[in-house]
Amino acid sequence: MFTSAPVLALITAFCIGTADFSTHYGLRHVKPLRGSFFGLCFQWFTTLVILLILGESLEIRDWRGPIYFFLAGILHPGTFYVLLLISIQRLGPARAITLKGTSPFWGVAIAVAFLGERPNLAIYAGLFLVGFGVMYLTSERSGKIGATGNVLWPLAAAFFSGLAPNLAKVALRYLESPFLGVIFAVGGGIVAIFIANSLLSVREEGQFWLKAVPLNRTLLFLPLGFFSSIGFIVYYSALQVGQVAVVIPLVQTAPFFAIILSRLLIQKHEGVNLRLVVSAVAVVLGACFITVGRG
Repeated sequence: MFTSAPVLALITAFCIGTADFSTHYGLRHVKPLRGSFFGLCFQWFTTLVILLILGESLEIRDWRGPIYFFLAGILHPGTFYVLLLISIQRLGPARAITLKGTSPFWGVAIAVAFLGERPNLAIYAGLFLVGFGVMYLTSERSGKIGATGNVLWPLAAAFFSGLAPNLAKVALRYLESPFLGVIFAVGGGIVAIFIANSLLSVREEGQFWLKAVPLNRTLLFLPLGFFSSIGFIVYYSALQVGQVAVVIPLVQTAPFFAIILSRLLIQKHEGVNLRLVVSAVAVVLGACFITVGRG
């Protein structure tokens, strides 16, 4: 059963939704820019341990692949993580992750603009649903998202998430193992966020920013790194045994897991309501239509 592509895809969605939701606790004590650094470090370490346990080959025949993955990692997960954590801090995990689910919209836009792809009816339907979901969610009467610029953070994160598959596709021409590609991509993200922290962080009590964060607070981002790493590996495993058109739509259900966790654990802080659920359904269905249309 656990070699079934749909099962693996749903496990991936659970891991992604849980990883993103878990940052809610860490962000109460650590700034998003620093939190994203620790989360990526835990993800890199977890991925490396898993690859060694599985006996995955570390041989590199063409260094263009790792270089492309490293450059892609600067944008995603590097810049992506920073934007996502800022979104979660300002909007709450359920809303931020739902808006992040618009990434297929940006992926199609990039493909149309630079790869010459032409959308079909399914893609147009998906774009409509994604647009409706975003507009409906951002027009909340409570003003939690509407009338503010906070919505731009998760949409920017979604843009980089949509850009990433296009860059990874180029990288995979030169590197056969997508698992090894994760190592270099996450490494690029770690370097980018380390530099950003070093340039932007103010020294606290004469300490370098890395030393200013207590160890027990860095461990709050361990679930983010662990579940993200598992999610990536299971995701690639799903793609190996199943069709893209089957796997990706199921992976896009990740916001539902975030909503369930929000409902169960932080309802009093975030206020999961019918508008949020309807918006999530629209965004997820739209992502499914877009993915199937491109498949």
